[in-house]
Amino acid sequence: MAVAREEDSDQGDLFVEHGARLHLLAAMLTGSTNGATRLTVRALVSAAPGAGWREMRGELVRAYLRTQSRRAERMPAGGVRDAGDVLERLRPRERAVAVLHLVEGASSADIVEALRLPAEKVARLLPATPGLDTALQAVGDRYALHGSDLAAVVDPTLTQAPPEPPARDRRRWWWVAAAAVPLAVLCGYALSPDRDEATGSDDAAPTGPGVVVPDAVNLTEAGFELDDDGEPPSRAADLTRMETLKLTPGRSADLTLNTGDARFGGELASFAVLWCDMPPADDPALARPVGEITVEGSTLTLPCAGTAGEPAVGLDHIVALPASGEARVRVTGDLPPDGSAVLGLYAQTDGVAVEPLPDGDLTAGPPIPPAAVAVDELGPALPYDQGGRLVQPVQLSPDSTIRVWSGRKGAVTVLVDGVPVTDDGDLKRWAGGDAGWRGQQPDVREGRWVVYVPGSAREFALPDDLVPEGGQQRSAVVEVLAESTEHVQVVATRAAPGDSDHDPLPQADEGEAPELVWGHRLAGAWEVPTDGLERELLDPALGEEVTWVLLHPQSEELAAARPLLWREGAVRQGRSLTVARQVEDPSDISRIIEEAMQNDGRLREEYLTTSADPSDPRRQFAMAPATPTSAAGLLLAYEPVDYNDFDFAAARVSATSRPVGEEPIGSPIASPMAALPRVNTGDLDEHGRITVSIPSGGTLWVRAETHGRGRVRFEVDGQPPEFLTRTDGWWSSWTDRNVITDVPLTSEISGRSSDLELSITVEDYDNVSIEVLRH
Repeated sequence: MAVAREEDSDQGDLFVEHGARLHLLAAMLTGSTNGATRLTVRALVSAAPGAGWREMRGELVRAYLRTQSRRAERMPAGGVRDAGDVLERLRPRERAVAVLHLVEGASSADIVEALRLPAEKVARLLPATPGLDTALQAVGDRYALHGSDLAAVVDPTLTQAPPEPPARDRRRWWWVAAAAVPLAVLCGYALSPDRDEATGSDDAAPTGPGVVVPDAVNLTEAGFELDDDGEPPSRAADLTRMETLKLTPGRSADLTLNTGDARFGGELASFAVLWCDMPPADDPALARPVGEITVEGSTLTLPCAGTAGEPAVGLDHIVALPASGEARVRVTGDLPPDGSAVLGLYAQTDGVAVEPLPDGDLTAGPPIPPAAVAVDELGPALPYDQGGRLVQPVQLSPDSTIRVWSGRKGAVTVLVDGVPVTDDGDLKRWAGGDAGWRGQQPDVREGRWVVYVPGSAREFALPDDLVPEGGQQRSAVVEVLAESTEHVQVVATRAAPGDSDHDPLPQADEGEAPELVWGHRLAGAWEVPTDGLERELLDPALGEEVTWVLLHPQSEELAAARPLLWREGAVRQGRSLTVARQVEDPSDISRIIEEAMQNDGRLREEYLTTSADPSDPRRQFAMAPATPTSAAGLLLAYEPVDYNDFDFAAARVSATSRPVGEEPIGSPIASPMAALPRVNTGDLDEHGRITVSIPSGGTLWVRAETHGRGRVRFEVDGQPPEFLTRTDGWWSSWTDRNVITDVPLTSEISGRSSDLELSITVEDYDNVSIEVLRH
């Protein structure tokens, strides 16, 4: 026989004060008398003594949501005919909002508090069907109990259990039935034999570089929800399910990990997500179930998501595992009778994440904490990117972090001094390093935070080499790249505003940069701070055709940290943005100029930037990518010189040429597939011309040995070859020294049966040898 306690008396008082109203509310939610009775008992048992109506109502609504499947109801036969049909197919959250708003008259703020959902999500759930309030009241009047009828099934001291539910409903409602009995005599749970050890583990679940902001990321909308058969989703948040494992409490199961992508040497991580049948959330006598997985000598914790949707899958439920190996899994804690758990093993099966299409219109992020700096200065557009960009100088402290919020789906990249903080090691892997599986995050891919749920927030730590030492502050630049910056909030915490210097840049000493190289003359040089900010160039005095080069030596470590992100400079004139290719050694400048000539232009792209100055389109502005070093980059402008005016004797030998007699180093030509004709000076006619037949297929190159001043024109089937289109087929070594140069003519030529006609015309060279190569 159960013994009444003081707590029972408190709950009895709550029953007298709120029982009838609670049962009516529960009847409108569940559409059944038994369901309403169980919900009422659950709310009374969970409530604090002396709780008011708002608290009781919130307890009941949350208990309802925890015990309901979040899947949509079936369409009623014959389709939607009236408000009653709409009511039948409302999802639990929609039904809860409808009851609170239409019948209870609760404010939006009260509904947000009761459902513990973001305000914008509640707004989307508000119903607009005429007559729905009447339909709800009719359901309540039909199934709600009052007075003695209610007391007959819910004893005021809560010692009498409600009627046994039908067999088909037992599994869903087991915890409500148990809640109607005093907690001291609860029994029948699947108590784990090693329950006291359930909290011990060698390692906590790894969280990687991103720290989840509490209650900020719910991945149900990203697809992480069990299907109608209780199976984990086959694909969610760009992860693919590789295996499913059913678990029984108290027993261990073996799991073989084999999710690595062969393209990356099997290094991509796998992820485990565990769903469990959950006990009452507020019952201190029961231990919530939790998973443990032992792999590579460590035991990791697998937090349980609820099979009924509460708690929903968040980032803390997705635990990184090695891509291959053997693991052992078990579930500890208290599950209901015949309760179970299911584990889904997921993997990043795509080398590059496919970010979700932009969706969501939130623009107001969370409050900015004290002593923090919001990154809100709109920056100029970047080469190769049509999205928005924010740039903000800050003063970082040793405790600074980067907090990111996104009001829409998509992807956000955040860099500090050019180093991505939105990275879990993917970029290191791309550079040939070992990222390690422990820090892998499912929503941090290729230097981007991929946002699957609007209104999500994340907090990222600074990379170790960017943390100020000795308690000092450090000047840095925070950059944000996103499809639309109006839906993004990025905050540097425990930081102060930095100096935003936009002073114009005067011309500077060119240093070791060559004055003449590859048919070009150095026309200007400017020292540009490497902070990603745009500044005007003074006294450019440049012509129409300019190739821009950014000379900025960088360490190998820095290059490895940013293998896929922005490393070029940029020059803007009006709305035209031109890439300034970056080199670390002055000898590589000629290679950049040659590539620009081969690619038919200056790699120019058109962008619409907010910093464009329509009043004077001749003004030019430059920016260099931010780096952890304070050294400025040297921006160089090279203009082409007419062949007849170029000083061959004074020009520097190109990086793509080598003096005769030296071994080739890093030649771009692989071993030729076939021996093709060699043309010497003596083979030319009186006009310095010869035509040879070349079998089609493969790519076409020539290896030219030249001496003195001169040039050569190449034509393939009477047309300038692909890589010499801009010069109308003309090529020169641009030096009077005896050198050998490898020259690309065409890319892959296939699909024709006849030979190619290669015409060669030599001008001014006294001695030349040209070997035709195909590979």
